Amino acid sequence: MFDEDALIDDSPKLSALQPARLPEVKPLVADTELAVVQQRYQMALEVAEDERIKRDIYERLAELSMLRAEQKLLDGTEDPTPYFNDVIVQYEALLAITMDELYDPNKRQEAIYQLAKAHALVGNVEASNAVLGQLTEHHPEGSFVAEAQFRRAEAAFSAGNYVTAADRYQAVMDAGPHTPYYINATYMHGWSMFKRGWYAQSLDSFTTVLDRLLPPGADAASLTASNRNLLTDSLRIMAVTFSYLDGADTIENTYASKGKRHYHHLLYSALGELYLEKERYRDSADTYGHYVSNNALDQYSPAFSVRQIEVYGQGNFPSLILPAKEDYVRIYGYTSAYWSTLTDAERQPLRTHLHSYLDELASYEHASAQQAQIDIDKLKSSERAKLAPALQAKRSQHYAQAALWYSEFISTFPDDKKTPEMAFLMGEALFEADQLEAAFTAFEQVAYQYKDAIRGAEAGYSAILAATEMTGRATVDVADQQAWQDLKISSSLRFAQTYPKDARAAAVLTQAANELLAQGKPNDAIAAAIQVTQWQPQPDAALRKTAWLVLAQSYYDTTQFESAEYAYNQVLDLLPARDPQREDIKTRIAASVFKRAEQLIAAGSIALAVEQLIRVQALAPDSDIAISAQYDAASYLMDLERWQEAEELLLAFRRRYPNHALTPNITPKMVLIYERSENWSAAADELLKQARNSQDPALQQQSLYVAAEYYERDGNTKNAINYYREYAHNYPQPFSQNLEAQYKLSELYRVDGNKQNRDYWLRKIIETDRTAGDNRTDRSIYLAAMATSVRADDFYRTFEKIPLKLPLKQSLAKKKKALQDTLNLYQSLLKYGVAEYTTQASHRIGAIYSQLSRDLMDSQRPRGLDELELEQYEILLEEQAFPFEEQAIEIFEANAQRAWSGTYDEWVKHSFSELERLLPARYRKPEALMEYSDALH
Repeated sequence: MFDEDALIDDSPKLSALQPARLPEVKPLVADTELAVVQQRYQMALEVAEDERIKRDIYERLAELSMLRAEQKLLDGTEDPTPYFNDVIVQYEALLAITMDELYDPNKRQEAIYQLAKAHALVGNVEASNAVLGQLTEHHPEGSFVAEAQFRRAEAAFSAGNYVTAADRYQAVMDAGPHTPYYINATYMHGWSMFKRGWYAQSLDSFTTVLDRLLPPGADAASLTASNRNLLTDSLRIMAVTFSYLDGADTIENTYASKGKRHYHHLLYSALGELYLEKERYRDSADTYGHYVSNNALDQYSPAFSVRQIEVYGQGNFPSLILPAKEDYVRIYGYTSAYWSTLTDAERQPLRTHLHSYLDELASYEHASAQQAQIDIDKLKSSERAKLAPALQAKRSQHYAQAALWYSEFISTFPDDKKTPEMAFLMGEALFEADQLEAAFTAFEQVAYQYKDAIRGAEAGYSAILAATEMTGRATVDVADQQAWQDLKISSSLRFAQTYPKDARAAAVLTQAANELLAQGKPNDAIAAAIQVTQWQPQPDAALRKTAWLVLAQSYYDTTQFESAEYAYNQVLDLLPARDPQREDIKTRIAASVFKRAEQLIAAGSIALAVEQLIRVQALAPDSDIAISAQYDAASYLMDLERWQEAEELLLAFRRRYPNHALTPNITPKMVLIYERSENWSAAADELLKQARNSQDPALQQQSLYVAAEYYERDGNTKNAINYYREYAHNYPQPFSQNLEAQYKLSELYRVDGNKQNRDYWLRKIIETDRTAGDNRTDRSIYLAAMATSVRADDFYRTFEKIPLKLPLKQSLAKKKKALQDTLNLYQSLLKYGVAEYTTQASHRIGAIYSQLSRDLMDSQRPRGLDELELEQYEILLEEQAFPFEEQAIEIFEANAQRAWSGTYDEWVKHSFSELERLLPARYRKPEALMEYSDALH
């Protein structure tokens, strides 16, 4: 460890030392003038007798000689040695005559000093030292002693007498710091100790020198050139000393007892540079590292760390460089405690190195991760199970670490032009390290905060990929997946807005629109999809189709059905002619139109709604929606009383969809249409269809009856009779309606002139009423009375038409039988108690008797009777007819008397008429009748 060469090479030389005292600067005087003055003083000396005057002349001659010699030395024009020899002669002469103690000591010291100086300047060092010895011996307290000791120490040091030199330097140091030789003496004392091998003692001296040169708060740059050199030399020899001992440990140990100095870093720097100069690279780097480890938060530590890294580079230790740079970042970087203590200005020097270090560290980790992936890809199938997991872990670790370095770079240099690139690379590293949430944030920062022209679009797209990945993670709960889905959509929208020229922008926006729709946010989906449809230049057909689909469905979901129809039509235009999706789109168009119709209906615009419903069939023929639309259109046309149009739609519906579930419902609608159109036969046909097709017995029954009514109303007697008859035979209940059917049949047969069938249904009515039991009603009684009345009238007319002719007995018997049959019916009619038919029956009974009486009187007379016989025959007829007439009058009067109780119908009137005919004297009194009539009212 001990380096003898260093000991020799680093020794200071006397010639290298600064002089102890510079000669006093005096005005230059011409040499000739000095010589003239010297001659004059010499002449004065020869004549002087007073010792004091001689002493003064000697002093002046010596001073003039020194002045002249120094001037020659400064001029350099000739050798000054003869002149200094003259000085020596002059001062020796002066000292020879001033040895008495009465001479001024200060002048004596100065004379001795000048003599020593002259000897030194002519190179007679030994003589000079001897003279200086006298000075120190005879004037130990004099002002020149310190310099004298210093000169003597220098001579001893030059002679290699380091012990003597050290003692004499010590003597100068003992004189105190006020002496101008103190620092130099202390410095040389250190050297003397060093030369003797007393390294610790030398360090004491050199430390004192540094303390004097660099007091607290001082700066080396403010030192004079000579002091700067002295500082540099001191630090160097101290570095040599440390290197002889334990290097950096010696520095720490030395100042652990002395107290750490504010220039502590200079000691380490000197040692580090010394090692570097001798190509001891590792020792040099370790020295800088030692300082950092023992002074981590010192202001000089960052520079020492940098120097250590530089030395590693010079010494070709690449494996140590990156760890050292990592240490630098961790100790002084953005996240360190050190960083937080500094002002921004103080951080600036750190940033210089952090910029490159962070870049290098991140690049190294990123490249290492990529290499790990390459190693994984190179694995054989048989090796993967065993080796791949470790490589995967290594890959992830490298990416994660790279991301940390990128992050630190971004935090440290937020405004640096390289920061967007670093943020993008950080995002990539985080993505590969499966830290997707952080990757998403990083990519978004590049894309939308930095808006990096080079990587912004790629970053924005990568953010979307990261969010997409998170939405599908099984480890992410449902709520977080939804949150990520929202982030993905938001990021997609920002991407398309910020980077519209990117080739992926339209696709990203389309996907976002689709996802907004899936999330139940149709209004947002509309805004996004519209942008795609208006994108320039146009995206490919597939994207446009998707955008229009999203737009159409969103419009549909927000009840904007007209817009939905338009959008679906745009989709249809983008589909190839034979695309199977076309039918589905047509159905959706039809649905949009159908829904629009519903809106119009709700708004009360029925006519407009019908137009839309009718369109549906043309848009999507035979689709379910078209079927419903056609049916509804017909229904609304009926509401509008547009019967013909409704009829056409319903008939077309029935033809096209005979087996549809709605088809059975058409019949009642058609019935109503035909009713309102007064197309009664058609309405009846529909009712019969309803009756035949329905499984509801009640509906079948009612439809049959109403159909018969409609046939009747339309004058279709045949069909009316057929279906009334079917009803009457098959549906005895309800009783009243069955009875009405019988009545209708009786009437229709009457109109048709079918007396036999009419009579059948009249008898059926009578029988139905008779057997009704508890079902018997006023209506059934009335109809039975009506039927009995009709039959009785028929019998009456039959009775009335039977002539009485010869043989009278036979014809009279026939007439009486008809009379009895008729009377029986009218008697039955009276039993119903129906006022209307009671007066009729009463009148008819009277009319029967009256008719029989007349018929008897009008009967055929036998031929061959003489006048008497004929008279007797007439009397006999009168006797036969009179009772019948009397009985008729009685009945007519009973019926007429009903007027007294308020009944005065046509039959009562007819009875009065008959009474007027039969009893004119009594009943043909108009005034009386008038009065009676008036009384009735």
